[in-house]
Amino acid sequence: MIYKKLFKRSFFLGGLILFFTPLDAQNDIKLNQYDSAIEAASKIEFKIPVQAREWHIWWGAPLGLNPSVPTWEHWKGLKRFGKFDPTTTIEETVPGSAWRRYLNCVGYPLIGPYDSGQEDIIRWQLETAKNAGLDCLHIHLWPSLWDEGTDFTPLPIFDKALSIAEKMNYPIAVHDEIMFRKSNNPKSQELKNVISRTASLIKIYGSHPGWKKIDGLPVYYFQNSNKWMTANDMFTYMTTVEKIAGPIYWIVEMGAEDEYLKIPQIKMLLGPNNSWFLHTTPYGVGPHPWDDLRKDLLRTKTMTKKFGKKFGILVYAKFNNNNDRGQPGRGQIDAEDGMFYVKGLKMAKELNPDLVIVTQWNDFEEGGFIEPAWDYDGFNGDPFKYCRITAASIGKSFTPAPLPKREQIDPLIRHKLFGNTIIGDCGPIFQSSKINGKNLEWRWCEGSGEPIEMRLIQSKLLRWTPSSPVTGPIKISNISQLDQKGTLKEKMEFRFYVTGVICEKAKNLWIGIRTSSEVSIKITYRSETENYRVDSRWERRRIETEKNAFITTKNSEKIYWIPMRGTKFTGWEGDMTASSANGQSCELREIIIWDPDMQEISVPVSWSIQNTEISKYLDIQKPFVACAYDKIGNPGIPRLFYNANTTPSPTKDPMDLLKK
Repeated sequence: MIYKKLFKRSFFLGGLILFFTPLDAQNDIKLNQYDSAIEAASKIEFKIPVQAREWHIWWGAPLGLNPSVPTWEHWKGLKRFGKFDPTTTIEETVPGSAWRRYLNCVGYPLIGPYDSGQEDIIRWQLETAKNAGLDCLHIHLWPSLWDEGTDFTPLPIFDKALSIAEKMNYPIAVHDEIMFRKSNNPKSQELKNVISRTASLIKIYGSHPGWKKIDGLPVYYFQNSNKWMTANDMFTYMTTVEKIAGPIYWIVEMGAEDEYLKIPQIKMLLGPNNSWFLHTTPYGVGPHPWDDLRKDLLRTKTMTKKFGKKFGILVYAKFNNNNDRGQPGRGQIDAEDGMFYVKGLKMAKELNPDLVIVTQWNDFEEGGFIEPAWDYDGFNGDPFKYCRITAASIGKSFTPAPLPKREQIDPLIRHKLFGNTIIGDCGPIFQSSKINGKNLEWRWCEGSGEPIEMRLIQSKLLRWTPSSPVTGPIKISNISQLDQKGTLKEKMEFRFYVTGVICEKAKNLWIGIRTSSEVSIKITYRSETENYRVDSRWERRRIETEKNAFITTKNSEKIYWIPMRGTKFTGWEGDMTASSANGQSCELREIIIWDPDMQEISVPVSWSIQNTEISKYLDIQKPFVACAYDKIGNPGIPRLFYNANTTPSPTKDPMDLLKK
């Protein structure tokens, strides 16, 4: 297994990282690499606890065993400065790579985009943090959106994380980021709701062995940097919560002010930190005003100690949200190949705080993460760089934790991590595919299994159009709602049953949707997970055309090509419903469904063959799907070919059938 070969036998000596690796792993890790940031961190020698906050559990992925949110949640395709490009969806990989999806992140997780609710993902995160020398992780919870914010969410993952933390004897703390949640649910910041939410959580879970204690009290990290809560309200809040749930170790993040520091319940204050560089000239790009920050921290420490409070310092490793939102020319703090993080840690040591909290554990959208990743500042060759820096700062060497279970990891990245291929992994990936004359041309991507065959599917594809609503393998039950353009009127849906694919077990299918509308079309479908909660909504499995890849036809129609994971069609009404995603009218002109088990035309392939004459096998003027398979039958990403220069045949009015 490549992962064990890569990382099991390694040790740290000053700034020298020594790896004993096979030759086939040298492209993934730099050998005998001297790292000046790790060397500098090793001289800091913290003797106080170092913790990390912003352990986000909001990541959802339609992968793994029983995913908590079986859709892409927070992971999205690339949005450079907030602008989406449909050629960079999360379902596509970057040029030349079979495993690197396009992500709205500055950085790429070691295990690929993951589902936060998977138990072994949680175990791996906690074990990794523990091995990095972190005293605990502060898990990020947020107010519920289905009521007035009187509960925290997602409690099922929090409950699971506490249990795993208990088993590992590595308790976690709670990070309350309600400061930023007013726009999501304004009532969640009303004092009575804040009290209800916190008191309920601590009363039920506060004594749990998996919850971090300081001086025997459950640790609760509360943000108030923008002073959204007044001092009087904070006193009322903390006093009332403690009457209900018992004493708490309150850590508050905000500027030092007498009226707040007088609150007896506050045990520790975290004041200014190096993320302030984002909000003052030159807005993160450097050079940074370190001396001004040092003065603010000294002032904060003096005031905090005057009131008998503990003093903590927050340290950012870096920051960059430009691949998700952000603004050109500002909002980015360069990592300086780890030295920005080291400078922050070094300043913290000089000021002799009682606690250091580093940030952020796994906020890949803002680029300030410590969790292992292939990409921190570009693909620098060491996925564990920031864990090593953290460990070195407290005089430890870092040992990578065993990977999560294979079935809980993105199928695209398994071959890279484990070095072999088993059933359930993603098959061979090809890109830059096109029809050139009579030939199909493509390029293979590195990082996946060897292709054995290319399957071409045309006549076996499941197809539906408004002109043949009930005569094919995809049928519609409410035929009276159809017109010849397939118009989905406001607040109306088409109800499909799919007799062409009856699923005895869940399958991953792909669907093509042809439309002339800019309005997004939503398809819900029968699946192994019928209902799940996303914030305030109960959802069925669904896909939407918006922000997905498409082909444009000669007459300006779009054909979207989207995976339908976990599908369980039964052939009965309710297999699929189609509607407008925003309630406006739109047109559904064609549906195409591909099943990886379909067999029609098989073309032998190898790494050296990239050009196949396909016109002798099928009609290249009509839609077809090409997909590569490895030797054990794993399919790769299927590609839909729809001749963009061909005008689809005119559709007949389905109501004419009733007139005959």
